[in-house]
Amino acid sequence: MGARSSQVVTVVIRRLPVTARPEVQAKMDRLRAAARQYPGYQGADDTYLPATDTHVDLVTLFRFDCRKNLKRWEGAPERKRLIAEVDRQCLEISDRAAFDGLSLLLPDTVKVSKLETVVVLIALILALGWLANMLLPPMAEPWRTVLTVAVNVCLISYLFLPWSIRLLVAIRKRLLS
Repeated sequence: MGARSSQVVTVVIRRLPVTARPEVQAKMDRLRAAARQYPGYQGADDTYLPATDTHVDLVTLFRFDCRKNLKRWEGAPERKRLIAEVDRQCLEISDRAAFDGLSLLLPDTVKVSKLETVVVLIALILALGWLANMLLPPMAEPWRTVLTVAVNVCLISYLFLPWSIRLLVAIRKRLLS
């Protein structure tokens, strides 16, 4: 996959003692500063989930323009050293997960409003429900509903919603230009 406008996002969740938050935040700031020096870096966000008496969960997102640049950053010795410093403070660390094609959903790059997304979702659900009623063979009601919902969720999540949002963004650009 070459460089393109779609971002690759890597997510890590860390659980740390409440008392370690300031020190971990300083280390995360150094980690972001190091990442800025790498090609394709497009930003990072830290979100602290509500704390308990003993711990707080830190969700970290790093965004790069393509997997190649993300892999380059992940292989950097400086990153490994800084991550090791951060991880020493943590009680638990999730597996790192990388996603691409999510740039339309990131807060600073959202191209459509929530209302537009809801309207598109409702239209897709109605259209797919109508289509399912036409195409599915007769079967007992609970199984028909389960199958219809499963197919709708898969088709909407992975195919129709990303496609329709891109189409909506293209139409909006054309109308505004």
